[in-house]
Amino acid sequence: MMKSKVFLSVILSGAVLAAPVHGALIDSVNCENATFRKYNPDQCPSYKKSSSFSFAASSAVAGGALAAIGAGLAIIGASSSGDDQPASATSANNVDTGRGVIITHSPTLPVYSHVGNDVTKTQLAAAMDSREYTKNYNQYNEIRAAYSMARGYTGKNSTIAILDTGNDIFHGQKVEQIASESVAPDAVVNSYKVYDSNNNFLPFKQIGNIINSIDDANIYNASWVISNRYANTIKTRNDLVRITDETFISAIEYAAREQDAIFVWAAGNNGANQSNALSALPNVSSDLNGHFVNVVAWDEQTGALADFSNACGVTKNFCITAPGTNLSAGYSKYLDGTSFAAPLVSAAVAVIREAFPYMKSSQITELLFATARDLGELGIDETYGHGMLDLERATRPVGTELIPINDTVARPLETARVSGTIAHQIKSENLQLAFVDDFGRTFKTQLNDNIKIQNPGRAFVRLREESKPNAKIGNIEFGMRTSDFLGADGFLSTTDKTSITYIATNGTIDTGSLKFFHRTELGISNPHISGDSSVVTDFSNIYTTSITLGATMGNWTISIATNDAIIDGTMNMRLPSGRNMNGTLLYNDYQIDLASRPAIEYSVGYKNLTATFVDNPYGTDEVYVLAKGKLKF
Repeated sequence: MMKSKVFLSVILSGAVLAAPVHGALIDSVNCENATFRKYNPDQCPSYKKSSSFSFAASSAVAGGALAAIGAGLAIIGASSSGDDQPASATSANNVDTGRGVIITHSPTLPVYSHVGNDVTKTQLAAAMDSREYTKNYNQYNEIRAAYSMARGYTGKNSTIAILDTGNDIFHGQKVEQIASESVAPDAVVNSYKVYDSNNNFLPFKQIGNIINSIDDANIYNASWVISNRYANTIKTRNDLVRITDETFISAIEYAAREQDAIFVWAAGNNGANQSNALSALPNVSSDLNGHFVNVVAWDEQTGALADFSNACGVTKNFCITAPGTNLSAGYSKYLDGTSFAAPLVSAAVAVIREAFPYMKSSQITELLFATARDLGELGIDETYGHGMLDLERATRPVGTELIPINDTVARPLETARVSGTIAHQIKSENLQLAFVDDFGRTFKTQLNDNIKIQNPGRAFVRLREESKPNAKIGNIEFGMRTSDFLGADGFLSTTDKTSITYIATNGTIDTGSLKFFHRTELGISNPHISGDSSVVTDFSNIYTTSITLGATMGNWTISIATNDAIIDGTMNMRLPSGRNMNGTLLYNDYQIDLASRPAIEYSVGYKNLTATFVDNPYGTDEVYVLAKGKLKF
């Protein structure tokens, strides 16, 4: 099978420094023709290629055949020479690929030790079993695309402008197919030809006019470079203008600044230690800061930078690595080149835009770089830049997870301990809430997954009880006491103690050896929320009842009781729900009915010793033994 290592290369606008002609334009299928076979491997699969090319700039490719150069355009091979060419890039043999842990399923996928728990093995397997995924199985695994697919992201609502040879020519067709296949199949991908009908590369001014005419794209993919010009030779914006055109540079700046577009540029295929000159744009134009991604190619077979790929060099701060060998697009296999690594990154940008539509381009590029898996030297380096594109990391929370309480206050997303008296009522609503990560992105989680029922511990409550009536008239008591029956902490925090104002009746019936007793209490409380650090906003009046029935005979006592059972009352909550397209945090308000079935206590006592079983319908049952006595000195 043929390996197509194709990359377009632009000579300086104006004079043509080299003009090899690789063959005449061939419009029809003709596998007998050596030129047609060479540049149409998908239609002539039996052809065995002895050498390979890489596209580096906007070279003229038409009808499946690389055409003769025109104005300012030439085709170069995998390497070239020139006065400005730096030394060859070195590819490390021992590279940390970040594959430390393997999730075992069929098929398998290399992963980092921590992955989002929102994705199951079954979901991953389903994403990876698709025909389109298996075509680039190893390459998609390198960027962990199965995770973004399993999370449902398909690149919707993004438009990628492919500035290339057009989708009727081999190179442009394959770049477009890679951008629009498995990683972001729902992104809109439009092709724009950067060469004319005579197979001549368009002047840079005309390319600038094409860019200016595009008003619906938020991602631009360019898999071409200027021949024999490297980023380290570009010191000022004027340096780029001199070798291109003011209209061209201004058009890119305008799209970045006014359309919030991101330009994804291939680094070039010269095997040099510097990327091509056009990759230096952010170094000399502040408008491109946060709007530009330079892409170098990874060889998944050697586990290092592809031997043909230019390294990041001086572009390292906005450079990322993506698979660039043995790629498949359409019916073509074994495509090599930074040309084909770039559209993988463009597709990834589309995925990020869909997942977090309120993110600006500068935030998206920062996210891509921050979540890339480190390669080579520790940290950002001149070979791999920020490292390998990683869609698992880019589509899950990064850093500290916080729950916004309001626009200025947030609390850590930690499991909240909630009294069993109210926990069941909250959980029965099955609510969702949003939290934010270090990038301010919102993610949704189930509120129930972040609640732990905290039983009141009736034994300790009994030991601490010192309820004394403020007034007593016959068998009727009036008083006030405190209870923790509404207790919660963390982002659901309430006041530690709730004051209950109550009225109670007591009575006994003496039948000789057996004495029956009862106590019935009705209470009312008006809990207050202290501060503004809880999603609980307020309570209505809470009405409670506590009932005890029992009997004594000699030194023995038996009883059954309910304590602080809520018979009426509500709790109001304000939960974050996400962000709108403008990035504004959104909230939903909920009212929780707190009336619920109470816990029932069954007790047996002998003298000062009491054993109790607490049947808690919504929490953990309790058994405790309580002894009371007095010490005299």
